[in-house]
Amino acid sequence: MHVTCPVYEDTVIAVVLWAEDEQAAEKCLFTLAVRYLPPEDYRDRDGDLTQTTNCMGGETDWFILPYDFGVASAKRLIEQKVGGLTGFNGDGFQKMVRWLVEMQEMPDAMCY
Repeated sequence: MHVTCPVYEDTVIAVVLWAEDEQAAEKCLFTLAVRYLPPEDYRDRDGDLTQTTNCMGGETDWFILPYDFGVASAKRLIEQKVGGLTGFNGDGFQKMVRWLVEMQEMPDAMCY
């Protein structure tokens, strides 16, 4: 059974650390998974309810990123957080940073 740890969520997407099982999670063997959140309807300027969809046709299943793409995405998330983006889960973000350091994808001297 897979293990997930939330890293980021806004009104459009959610990002988690994903591991195959508990043993893999304990060894910090993660990758990232993303999914679109269910699209929310909105009211147009006439007050009429307008249905929306996401660019995946309303699909909201998790998509597990290939390892290298997950690493690149995680690094970009760090840049976004430093730049002031909100929506991060504190514990999940720290686990993501630890994962990058453990996998030698980011030097620990870069952590602050």
